Amino acid sequence: MLSNPLIIKVGSRASRLALVQVEEVQALLTARGVQVKLEHKTYTTRGDQDKTTSLTANAGDDFFTDALDEALLSGEIDVAIHSAKDLPQQMREGITVLALTQSPDETDAFVGKIPFDQLPAGARVATSSALRLEQVKRLKPDIQTLDIRGTIQERIQTMKDGYCDGIIVATVALKRLGLEHLIQDILPWEATPLQGQLAVTGRAGDARLRALLTPIDARAGYGRVILVGAGPGDPQLITVKGVRALASADCVFYDYLVSQKLLKHAPEAEKIYAGKRKGAHAMPQDELNRLLRQKAMQGKTVVRLKGGDPLIFGRGADEIEYLRQYHIHVEVIPGVSSATGIPSRLGIPLTAREVSSSVAFVSGYQQGEKDTKENLLDIPKAGTLVFLMGLTKLEQIVHSLETAGWSTQTPVMIISKGTCPEEKIVRGTLADIRQKVKDEPLEPPVLIIAGETLRFYRPAPAPRVLYTGSDPAQLRAAGEVVPFPMIEITPAKLTAGRIKTLLTNLVNYDIILFTSKFGVKYFFELLVKKGYAAKKISQKTFVAIGRATAKALAQEGVSATLVAKVETSEGLFQEMAGKLKLRSKKILFPRSALPNPFLKRNLTKQGAQVDELTVYDNTPPAKRPLPVPEAAIDQVVFTSPSTARNFLAAYGAIPRHWRILSRGAATSAFLREAGYTDFEELRSAH
Repeated sequence: MLSNPLIIKVGSRASRLALVQVEEVQALLTARGVQVKLEHKTYTTRGDQDKTTSLTANAGDDFFTDALDEALLSGEIDVAIHSAKDLPQQMREGITVLALTQSPDETDAFVGKIPFDQLPAGARVATSSALRLEQVKRLKPDIQTLDIRGTIQERIQTMKDGYCDGIIVATVALKRLGLEHLIQDILPWEATPLQGQLAVTGRAGDARLRALLTPIDARAGYGRVILVGAGPGDPQLITVKGVRALASADCVFYDYLVSQKLLKHAPEAEKIYAGKRKGAHAMPQDELNRLLRQKAMQGKTVVRLKGGDPLIFGRGADEIEYLRQYHIHVEVIPGVSSATGIPSRLGIPLTAREVSSSVAFVSGYQQGEKDTKENLLDIPKAGTLVFLMGLTKLEQIVHSLETAGWSTQTPVMIISKGTCPEEKIVRGTLADIRQKVKDEPLEPPVLIIAGETLRFYRPAPAPRVLYTGSDPAQLRAAGEVVPFPMIEITPAKLTAGRIKTLLTNLVNYDIILFTSKFGVKYFFELLVKKGYAAKKISQKTFVAIGRATAKALAQEGVSATLVAKVETSEGLFQEMAGKLKLRSKKILFPRSALPNPFLKRNLTKQGAQVDELTVYDNTPPAKRPLPVPEAAIDQVVFTSPSTARNFLAAYGAIPRHWRILSRGAATSAFLREAGYTDFEELRSAH
């Protein structure tokens, strides 16, 4: 060490905890070979003087930093050392965070006479944090919460004097003060942002001190989070910059509304399904926020891939605010919003000279509102209105527009799955649109447009679609569907011994898993044929890959416990792993004879025992001529790898001018292996 280390004038508050924190920063610098000496001076902040104002109220952003900020700006000290969670949300002009240390412990602790979970109803628990008060009430609603102020030692003494039955404080504060022996419980929630971290603040532009403190700055090892707009559905509508962000990603969190075709732009990245969809969230927002933070803190480049534009009627603002609290760099790459992209794709101007000079975008869904006709939406004054997330609120939307004075003859259009191959449109007026939707049911996501500019719409000629699967009704909205099945489904021939073993062991299975409606059909036909009453297994956990399979189960009198929203083996496994206890469970998997080891392999890794049962065969049909001339077909839909494989085996190649639509990740993987990359993915089997 140098004989004359650099002296830095440091300020802090005067509490014992603040003094220990200054010593901790000195020790961190020394341990990393930074040869400095901290010359320490203490200050009394407004928060130290005023011990009556509740911190659960708005005590002022700089309640615990004001005196230190003044000392910094005057040049009296070079840096100030704070508990990072005490920093203002908006730093005073001229002051910045030069370093942010890692937290030794982010948790909250309960200090009391008995453990937290043994507290009786009406017990009094005190804390100085509004967030902790909410978390206590959520965990134990019968607890009485109190406000408390003072140093850690003062709060402990106040409790001992009978003010309350226990207090909640930062675990790391107790450890720093040598008081960890007082901890009764570590509480099971995410603590206040930056808890346990120390912040070294200084004058903005002080490059010398910033460089000197870099070795203890945890942010130097952080990655970043990029919010990327994926566009309205068509994977080709993502921006070039969005594709480049995916290529640079270490981890991608993607939504239900995002085309999985976009994930190919991040071939090496970890992919995590976030499943944001009204009424069906695969991952709660709090958990998603936490995972984004953790991945970024591990130094990863994280892409949050969101449908449409990240900051229009989504949770993008919430995610940015959360991450910024932890000093994580967030970048936003705009996307084509469905509110503008879908109308433009259809040739519908949202504004037009002498027709509509203004447009307003309205969320059809508001948190906490009741679904009643009387609960009117706030209708903006604009020539054209675009409602997002409004399918379940159509009654309210129409009633609100009529109440606001819109003519019952106003054109209305509802677009389901806009810009996607499954796009479906229902047109009408305010007077008849509700009935038309009843006659032609739609699926979310939908866009609802009201206004005179809809009169510019001219429907494109319906494409002629060659459908290679077994149920062409599934693509009823795509155009003129030409059935041309490339598979033949027949019941499998099971040996008498196999059937006897199945019927004997059937009651022992915990979960029965189906990945197609044919599995359902032939499994239950087998039970009926052998006189086995289905009600014997009706209480089992039934899992279905999608709505078509769940519907087939319902027709057999069985309700699916779990219905995968992403209708692929990968999507099904992810939901099962997230929602079901799989370890030591016995799973029966009635399926086709075609190999697909993904589910069994991955469920087995989760500790489950999986027995596969072949209940139907999937064989290629005899070659026959196309039902219409090749030149008259616009699109072809392959519903499984076998339909594509059988078509190529029979006809050699897919005609160049056909638009190729693929259902499922396995089908897409086969097409790519066969040399076809210019295709679009269908999201579901409806």
